[in-house]
Amino acid sequence: AARAASRQARPLKSAISTDRSAVLPWHAERMTSEPERIVLDLSGMDDRDQAIARAAHGCSEGYTAVAKKHMFGKADITTGFMLFGSFVSRMRGLHEAVVREITHDNPHAVLPLIRAWVETVTIGLYVLRNPNHVEYLLNGPGDNRPAKKSFQAMFHAVREDAAQLELVYRQLSDYSHFGSLAVWNAHSIEDEDERTVTWTDAPRWRDVQHFQIACAQTHELAIAGLETLDRLGALLVPGSQDARPNHT
Repeated sequence: AARAASRQARPLKSAISTDRSAVLPWHAERMTSEPERIVLDLSGMDDRDQAIARAAHGCSEGYTAVAKKHMFGKADITTGFMLFGSFVSRMRGLHEAVVREITHDNPHAVLPLIRAWVETVTIGLYVLRNPNHVEYLLNGPGDNRPAKKSFQAMFHAVREDAAQLELVYRQLSDYSHFGSLAVWNAHSIEDEDERTVTWTDAPRWRDVQHFQIACAQTHELAIAGLETLDRLGALLVPGSQDARPNHT
């Protein structure tokens, strides 16, 4: 009821072009290892329930499975064991929160949560290439410990794993920090010929494509996150299984 009551169509101000490109678009690229930019595949996202199901890939059974694989039956609780458990808990918690807010049509929560999830996956990928960074994660900065790394530095270090991470992160940061993408996200073009837009104080997707992009990006991140967790388990928990499950 609140949504319906607050949703109003208003004419566009003359200073705002009716060209849709003027309302900054969300060009969502894949977090691929390929050097060229590849746009997310939105095929199969037309059905809302199917799109949400794809976003929920591996949630929560995938996280339980990877935790059991690397943690079950370990007699010694090492710092690596505990760090791995923290990676699993954080990724699962963020994934579950993203899916929950997608179903609530709340991009203002979904996009900052995906950003935090991207950060966690990036740190995991960086640890796989630079295992000494574990000391920083466990103990923070200090003498004879690795220095804090910026995300820009980590994106560069893991570019062979996910070359487009920085681009994806930049757009998510603009949404999270209330930049231009976030500002326009609250307004939807209803009729370009009539030059009208709608706004509501209740959260909603700007258009159906934004919903589809969020689901596709969540699906891709879930696959990447579970694979990263499996590799981290082999590194951080000595003697754990190192065969990777097929998360597709």
